[in-house]
Amino acid sequence: MMSIAALVAPTASATVTDILTRLRDLAVGHGDRPAVIDAHRTITYAELWQAGHAARAGHRVGGRFVVPVAAHPSAATVVAALGVWLSGGIPMPVPAGTRMTLLEPLLRQTDEIGHWCQPWRAHLHTEPGGRQITVAGGLPPTSSPVSAALGLIIGGTALLCAPLYAGPVFDTAVRQLLLGGTVVLRPEFSPQDWLDTVVRTGADWAILAAGQVMALIQQQGDLTGGLEVATGTVRRIVLPAAVPAINVGYLAALTAHTGAAVSTWYHAPVYDGALSTPGGRVPAMLTPLPGVLLRTVDPASRPTPPGVAGLIEASSSSGATAHRADQPCTPAGQWRTSGDIGTIDGNGRLTLRRLDRARHYRAGSADTAKVSVAALQQTLNAHRGVASHTVHVVPDADGEPRAHIRACTSTASLTTAALAQHCTAHGTPCPAEHITITSSGAP
Repeated sequence: MMSIAALVAPTASATVTDILTRLRDLAVGHGDRPAVIDAHRTITYAELWQAGHAARAGHRVGGRFVVPVAAHPSAATVVAALGVWLSGGIPMPVPAGTRMTLLEPLLRQTDEIGHWCQPWRAHLHTEPGGRQITVAGGLPPTSSPVSAALGLIIGGTALLCAPLYAGPVFDTAVRQLLLGGTVVLRPEFSPQDWLDTVVRTGADWAILAAGQVMALIQQQGDLTGGLEVATGTVRRIVLPAAVPAINVGYLAALTAHTGAAVSTWYHAPVYDGALSTPGGRVPAMLTPLPGVLLRTVDPASRPTPPGVAGLIEASSSSGATAHRADQPCTPAGQWRTSGDIGTIDGNGRLTLRRLDRARHYRAGSADTAKVSVAALQQTLNAHRGVASHTVHVVPDADGEPRAHIRACTSTASLTTAALAQHCTAHGTPCPAEHITITSSGAP
């Protein structure tokens, strides 16, 4: 059998090589097994492998590291991603119709990122400062403990009614393929179509948005046979959403009618995620996926005690968590912040309190105008002594949003007072006591 090394571009990361080795083995050993089913066709593993090689010729990645892939709900998107891997790049699924020229400045930032993080995909997401590309390293999709925690099984069938550009959805598709299973893609969601697809394909795993769950429960009386026809077929339903994203009563009803276990997957851009099983508690508690470590810290990066709210940070025991394309890789044992607020109990379970969605902060008293977080980030970018930085907005004792800066400096002479003075001079004040400076490593 031909070595995979002869088929893969030399620039491919070790994770990508492992993905391609597994897909090649499935194409050779189980070539007639269905890999992807969309609204128009079914392609087998042999056809997927062959089509990926044909797509490879059209990419010509060259020096480009991250390659955007238009995410249609079809097998063509999976084929395109495979072609990018074979070309030595990593795919970044984006909404169909995205103007690629608008992404060019972000893509240029990724071209100098090395392969020490062993990345395998990228994700485009929106932050207070604008669009960002997150490069995913950390736990590879070949990690069987993670797939098992998500409820995916060898040879299973995953039904995806959400867009492939969403990180958890694309991750699920790849993980199910690597387990030799089938990925079913639907172009749009309707309760009756979802139920018919479960019956027709024998899907045992499904990913649903909160609104789709509510539609299933609210319209169950109009469904042919009712949701109960899915009993014994669908084992696990996962909601890729912030917690709590839906009334737990809907989730309990979904379990009662289908017999499926229902979990919520909190999939932050900067780490590999955590799961919660719905119950009576709101907000729900989340348990980290295998290999993911979580902690909470105060704005000065000091760990907070169990039960005390703080900024959520994560680390991956197998290597790097995901990182922004303009930031250095985070090695094993180091921490990357999500910017979200939460508490962690003595058993390591996370309760999410607030998502990092703040776009403005208060620089003075409650009657002063708020300042744009994006403007503060631009101020920090303009300082020659700041190599990298993160800005978090944390409520103070009175509930006012206050900015906290963590800056990594390229010069040992930069002080918190000097940086605070720089921020004030540029109309984006932040007090020195809210600034933490390190001289090396990621902030």
